[in-house]
Amino acid sequence: MSFDGFYTHKITEELTSKLKNGRIHKIYQPFEQELQFVIRSNRTNYRMDASIHPTYYRLHLTEEKSNNPQQAPMFCMLLRKHLENATVLDIRQHENDRIITFELSGRDELGDLQSYLLIFELMGRHSNIILVNPVTNKIIDCIKHIPPSMNSFRSLQPGAEYILPPKNENQENILQLSEAKLNEFATENQELLATGKASKVIQGMSGLASKQITAWINDDQLTAYQALEKYLHELKTGQPVIFRTDNQMNFYAMDLPYLKGERDYYESLSRSLDVFYNQKVRLDRVKQLSGDLIQRIKQIIEKNYHKLENLEKDRQVAQDADTYRLKGELINAFSYQIEKGQSSTVVANYYDNNEPYTIELNPRKTPSENSQTYFKRYTKYRDSLRFIEKQEKLAQQEIEYLDSVLVQLEQAEIEDIEDIKAELIREGYGGKRNKSVKKRAKSKSKPRRYQSSDGVMIYVGRNNQQNDELSMRKASKNHWWLHTKDIPGAHVIVESDKPSDQTMTEAAEIAAYYSKSQNSANVPVDTVQVKHLRKPNGAKPGYVIYEGQNTLFVTPVEKKINELKMNG
Repeated sequence: MSFDGFYTHKITEELTSKLKNGRIHKIYQPFEQELQFVIRSNRTNYRMDASIHPTYYRLHLTEEKSNNPQQAPMFCMLLRKHLENATVLDIRQHENDRIITFELSGRDELGDLQSYLLIFELMGRHSNIILVNPVTNKIIDCIKHIPPSMNSFRSLQPGAEYILPPKNENQENILQLSEAKLNEFATENQELLATGKASKVIQGMSGLASKQITAWINDDQLTAYQALEKYLHELKTGQPVIFRTDNQMNFYAMDLPYLKGERDYYESLSRSLDVFYNQKVRLDRVKQLSGDLIQRIKQIIEKNYHKLENLEKDRQVAQDADTYRLKGELINAFSYQIEKGQSSTVVANYYDNNEPYTIELNPRKTPSENSQTYFKRYTKYRDSLRFIEKQEKLAQQEIEYLDSVLVQLEQAEIEDIEDIKAELIREGYGGKRNKSVKKRAKSKSKPRRYQSSDGVMIYVGRNNQQNDELSMRKASKNHWWLHTKDIPGAHVIVESDKPSDQTMTEAAEIAAYYSKSQNSANVPVDTVQVKHLRKPNGAKPGYVIYEGQNTLFVTPVEKKINELKMNG
């Protein structure tokens, strides 16, 4: 990622164009390190996301609506008190640093006009959001308190004077230089610019951008001045980009030709950040909300695999049950020729062409007692085989169910987590609720919606309860159902009784994407009409049986699937 000073410069321009003169309508704090503001401007409601996550710090407009705690955190309540209905007078960047200040005008509880500065410091692990009284320059509060014992240069806590972070005097803000001054600067720093060290002397420049300056100088034979001019021109006119190289993602405000790999271009910085962070942050948020749930599920699955291994060992022993029955029966049949005291006997096995058959005997027992011993063993192992088969079936069903839950957790949106946790609690896997975690608002999660290329609606369940609801109650009997063959995944419904081959292929790709084989090729997907589905009594959520299916083999491609996705 590269949320550097130049990126901050561009996002400040974008936010200013959308939000200036707008009014703050709502303020939320969905996570400990994140705020969301709903700002109404030009008859449009914009949602602004601000995060001080040490890795994923950011400030941008977003379309994501997170579920919020039922009780707002203290900092959120303080911001609501001071800033709800406040007007955004100005948005500005401090020099070319990663600091954005919102100048606001609002009214206090007495109705008097008050001025505020809401300052977003986007500086990795030092990121913070600070509310300042501009008249006194005192901090009203901040999302993260830094006492003097932790930072001798400046204290960030209520009542302290607000002091800007220290400036690196060796860096120049090239955005403020004239052509002549820029040329002079480039000449003086030619060697650093040509060796990937531009970030040492240019304020706000990331290592990612520094390498582009170097590439233009060394590979394209531009002078240092020409490379800086080209950079500033591309920054002004270029499109936001997400780069995908070797399973890694980066973003920037403009194209960086030296980076290899695929590129996705976006109409706005906010949109590119929404896409980037939706993928990067989702797993972190899922882990945060699911706590140790994923680890506990994996432990139960591992326990079941160990159980299956032990059951298989028991099965190998119990499979001799018929042998014990045969021995007991033959002892009875030939008891007239067996005497007490014998340790073994040889009889004709009339089940095998009267071949000689040796049977071990307990010399202390009569023939009848030896026969009964073998019949008791037969009964014991016969019953144990039935028990083993039942336990194997239960263990396998539990593995399949919990595997499906893991897939759902790994692919979940934030609003899905509470539904999945509630389902697990109902099924006896939830454990005790962590009282330190604030209860979140009830989810209004609905199936994912897609539309095929020829206009047919496709629905995808987000959890097993939703899979049951979608497949067994909501879908018409003549609609088509899809699921990866013998692979944990979501239920997919095609809302048509006669879908085209193209629609079925696209639906199968969606089913493969929302499965454990998301990153595999030639994934088998079963297709059958809903009327052929049946849910056994007592089966786990999401479990159905069916017959008469066809199987398609598809390779899911994320970009193609996203193009079919519908909002809401």
